[in-house]
Amino acid sequence: VYINEAKTALEHGVISLPQFEMLAVAINTGTNLPSVATPNGQAAFLFLLTSALAPLIRLSYGRMVWMALPYTLVLTLVGLLCVEFTLMPVTNWLLAHGWVTTPTLP
Repeated sequence: VYINEAKTALEHGVISLPQFEMLAVAINTGTNLPSVATPNGQAAFLFLLTSALAPLIRLSYGRMVWMALPYTLVLTLVGLLCVEFTLMPVTNWLLAHGWVTTPTLP
């Protein structure tokens, strides 16, 4: 939903292409990182939940959510800090050194 709104803003000239690129990275980071930090996003948790070991070690989905909480909080905080403080400087550095290029609209 969010990326479609950013795309619409780009197509209508409300934002520039560099702004769209930064928004796309921020949207992708903001929606994907928290989903990876859930039990559904962690293959090891899903493997354990569906294995014969789950009842033996009393592993429920709720317990997995509780166990994933520290990882979720740290991953979300680090993602937020990276987007907030390093996205623009690192992107500009990569552009200056020719490691990435800025696409042009057709």
